[in-house]
Amino acid sequence: MTHFKALLIIALTALSLSACATAPDPEKVCTSEWISKRSDKAISRIEKKAVRSIKPLKKAGEKWAQGKTPNPIQLFMLSNSLKSLEKELKNGQGIKDLKMLSATCNDPKIISNAMDGFLRKQGLPDNIIKFIEGVGIYQQLIAPDPALANRA
Repeated sequence: MTHFKALLIIALTALSLSACATAPDPEKVCTSEWISKRSDKAISRIEKKAVRSIKPLKKAGEKWAQGKTPNPIQLFMLSNSLKSLEKELKNGQGIKDLKMLSATCNDPKIISNAMDGFLRKQGLPDNIIKFIEGVGIYQQLIAPDPALANRA
């Protein structure tokens, strides 16, 4: 029985010590390949959740690009799309992953670069992308989380 207790203590000690070593060392892991892989995964999560928001943004952007104003129904759909996108960017796992990545590598540009790439990949016109990126709430949403930065 004493051998069992000793073995159990050793196993628990080893397990607890290995749990402490799971945080990545930024100097070793923050290569462009490592960042790109994780950023792409986070953007894929955002893309899956925001796919319904993109279509009305595209339509409104195309109207404005043609010099026309979207009709009231399109404006209503645009408003709902922006709210849905905002919700995803506030609470979604993808943005949380990007913020953690940004904090781990101490690089706030990871978030803005990933989101710019995401918006461009969706085929949104430049005027809509600039509009979205210029909105104050968007800037707050993509800002690095100071609480995560202190943990990195």
